[in-house]
Amino acid sequence: MLIRHKKNIIILLLITGFIQNPVNGTIRIGLVSLDNPLSLTVKICSGQYTIMTGGKSFTLNEHDNILVNSAGTKVLVTTPFKNSFLADSVVLHSTDPHAYFSISNNLSQTFRLREYDGKLVIKPAGSCLLAINEIDKEKYLMGVVQAEVGTKGNKEYFKTQALLARTYLYMHVNRHIHEGYNICDDVHCQAYHGLSSVKLINEAVEETNDMVLVNEDSMLIAAPFHSNCGGQTESSENVWLSALPHISNVTDPYCAFSRNARWTKEIGLEEWISYLSRYGYQHHSKDELAFEQLSRELNYLAGSFSYPLASIREELGLKSAFFSVYPDEDTVSLEGRGYGHGVGLCQEGARVMSERGFEMQEIIGFYFRDLHILDIDDVNPGFIITSTF
Repeated sequence: MLIRHKKNIIILLLITGFIQNPVNGTIRIGLVSLDNPLSLTVKICSGQYTIMTGGKSFTLNEHDNILVNSAGTKVLVTTPFKNSFLADSVVLHSTDPHAYFSISNNLSQTFRLREYDGKLVIKPAGSCLLAINEIDKEKYLMGVVQAEVGTKGNKEYFKTQALLARTYLYMHVNRHIHEGYNICDDVHCQAYHGLSSVKLINEAVEETNDMVLVNEDSMLIAAPFHSNCGGQTESSENVWLSALPHISNVTDPYCAFSRNARWTKEIGLEEWISYLSRYGYQHHSKDELAFEQLSRELNYLAGSFSYPLASIREELGLKSAFFSVYPDEDTVSLEGRGYGHGVGLCQEGARVMSERGFEMQEIIGFYFRDLHILDIDDVNPGFIITSTF
């Protein structure tokens, strides 16, 4: 049963894990997905900003832009006024709550322009530039939900993802503190591509404000998710080093017909045999290569040979470790189910559940065991928060 409740817990300031940012409501995100930029353009999309750099202050209006280039231990800044100068860093901020800006990596052919609000700091990082976005933590979570699940879904689905994202944020809030920011915008932490443009997502985050998942001791827990489980989620100990008591394998009928439910990959027979041989396989017959995985298994078996399915997935770049192997004349067909590690909440299953009328609490209760929803101020902080995975 999943319950939202409040407890009279004395918050002991024993750790820095989730004390720093809830006090002022902001979070510092390292925009590492800019991919080690050497040259950035920042454009004012709406409102008015103040730029501070090199001991100077300028006002930037809508449609103004600045160019920032890496220059060793400095940054080279070119303003709209055709001024260029070296500085230790660039700081961009606005008092207008509706102001926002865009950032583009000038030397990348694949990076798509993204829009942000809040404060921006650009400084040297080795031979490249590091951009840090300081933003209200709830606005950050709106961006995370859109980046992680896309724009399609209803409010209960978005509320569910917001709850997981906020729990993750507080579990890992100082993961990159020694690098000058709290958390990064890539899959190493949580995907964050800037502002959310979806009204339902923004409302879902607002309606779950400060809500997180905890265990029976009121402690924050790891609440992982993945795209599609292929009909059965995975136990945490089969993917990571330890078992998490609130996560076990669950039979999931809701994701069966979703986009990532099934996949196939063809590999040459000799290539497959050669791959297995690296790990000690000695080939005897084609028939022994056949392997059917009706429910999730730990290892691929071929005769007396055994090798972890999770390792095969990682090494061959497969969508999941939930696949069967069918050898043919000259090829091997890998017929798989699901997309991702399979642990915790299945996003496509959760979306279907929400479409069928299940509420956030029911969706969480289906994928996790013995959890509660608690306000972050009531969470028990009496333990050291570290990176879980």
